[in-house]
Amino acid sequence: MKSAKALEGAARKAVRRGGLVLGSAFVISFAVNVLRLAGPMFMLLIYDRVLTSRSVETLVALFGLVLVLLAALGTLDYARKRMLARFGAQFQEQMEDTLLEHSSRHQLFRHNRAKPSLGLDEVDGLRSFFHSGTLISIFDFIWTPMFLAVVFVLHPTLGWVCVSGIGVIILLVLIQQAFVGGRKERAQAASGQITGLKNILIASRATVRSQNMGPGFKNRWKSARDTSRDNAIQLKDWTAWFTSMSKIVVMVIRYSVLATGAYLTLQGELTVGAMVAATFMVTRVLGPVDRFFGNLPNMFQARDQWRRLQQILRKRAAEMSDNYAEQAASPKRLSLENVSVRSPLTGNLILRSVSFSASAGEFIEITGASSQGKTVLAETILGMWSPSAGTILIDGRHASRLTDDEAGKLLGYVPEAPSFVAGTLEENIGGLDTNPNPDQVGLAARRARMHAAICALPDGYNTVIDAQASCLSTFERNQLALARAFYHSPRILIIDSLDAEMLVRIPRKLQSTFTTLMKRDNVTIILLSRQSLDLPYTNRRFNLEDGRLTEVKSVSVKSKSQKVKVSSMGSAAVSGDQNKKAKITVVSDKSAPEVRKDKTVQR
Repeated sequence: MKSAKALEGAARKAVRRGGLVLGSAFVISFAVNVLRLAGPMFMLLIYDRVLTSRSVETLVALFGLVLVLLAALGTLDYARKRMLARFGAQFQEQMEDTLLEHSSRHQLFRHNRAKPSLGLDEVDGLRSFFHSGTLISIFDFIWTPMFLAVVFVLHPTLGWVCVSGIGVIILLVLIQQAFVGGRKERAQAASGQITGLKNILIASRATVRSQNMGPGFKNRWKSARDTSRDNAIQLKDWTAWFTSMSKIVVMVIRYSVLATGAYLTLQGELTVGAMVAATFMVTRVLGPVDRFFGNLPNMFQARDQWRRLQQILRKRAAEMSDNYAEQAASPKRLSLENVSVRSPLTGNLILRSVSFSASAGEFIEITGASSQGKTVLAETILGMWSPSAGTILIDGRHASRLTDDEAGKLLGYVPEAPSFVAGTLEENIGGLDTNPNPDQVGLAARRARMHAAICALPDGYNTVIDAQASCLSTFERNQLALARAFYHSPRILIIDSLDAEMLVRIPRKLQSTFTTLMKRDNVTIILLSRQSLDLPYTNRRFNLEDGRLTEVKSVSVKSKSQKVKVSSMGSAAVSGDQNKKAKITVVSDKSAPEVRKDKTVQR
């Protein structure tokens, strides 16, 4: 519970940790804006003191002073930019560590997301906001009234001219934001289509080339490129017009202040130095205002990212709270209770109230025809699918509460169609471990009966493969996937549609591996296949049909007869040799309201 509360306030805590840096940058921004008054004051003194007194000494002293002040201004401006950059980097580092440490398995590597965990996109966006000039424009805008007050001190009329310029800039920004939404959304959608086509080309280059999909891909690329280009031009035309108008407004107000100052000077209400200083000061007033309102979209985006990050942290904290009962002393290694999964496309049930449990050291075989839900069942246990109902407990802990590191040590998976990362065999077997253990890598390869074949390669474990491992045969790809699953010595090993050829070619060796894992290491092995492999060390068998899981129980009995006749109601007539054994198979459907028993006999 304490950890959940800490996670919920992790974002605010990360900001508070950098509060000294952020506060220092704010104070330095005040000093920077004060030093920016050096230029207007220098002009004021030159026109009103130096030129009237014709004092060279005063000119040299003022010029030397302004050079020192400008050097300090440049140093402090650089310092606050570096401080904000480091504040953003520190915030990102702390939040990424928090999110990756506490992310549940179904939050990692979500579909259609560029980052491997929910919330990392938001953290990256906030880091960019802190690092960019948007935060600096906010600090400068806060101190803008100081410059405006100086203009009012020089003459109130000049101050009201500046205020009118600020009003025009705000009006332009409001008009721009009111009508830019549709153009921006269309441009982003068109840009997303280009990105999607690039991803297709990267992930499916071989398919596009081998299946002669090039012409269709080129046509799609041209269409998406034209749409993206046109929408980008429309958006740029709209925003560029307002950008240009804002610059023109600043220039018009500046010249208006100059003309007004000249008129007041002719009337004897203002000095020449004050007129020139006010003309220069108006840029310091309108510049920060223009930058602040120009960065409003970035501010709104950062606000939305902060809210999404807070929502993600609250949701994860709620998952980590005591909503699920812990069963640390549970005797079952894996337990599924009425687990149902719906298709994200149709909403139909793929798994229907699946319930079963597995103890340590058990070998469980689940059979079922294609498209009956075997892979979905395996990936649901792994956390790749989110159940619409039911509970999954692993070693007494709710599966959604497992972190990625915990799940990696508990679960191993061999998919039906294994794929890999572009890299060496060692990196693939070690699961991209930062410091892979060579002994552990070699042991995993030996257990998969692949060590000798790898050592025979010119580069051995440093042999580089592509994502499809196209240089390996189907048999070798299955071996490599099996070795990868063995590397972390998982407590639960899930094998989806193990290649039957592997069992034919190395039956005794693989049987020895499985037996060692179950008896010595107490590993629970779940094998999913289309047809029963009749492995002698199988403890229990299940059948998965139309998303419903039924257990197949086998019982060996001594019969006094040689022939057994079984009726559909469960009665049997037995005759024959007393020394023969009859094998009776009972199928019980746990998800059905009644128990159905079909008895078959094998001599």
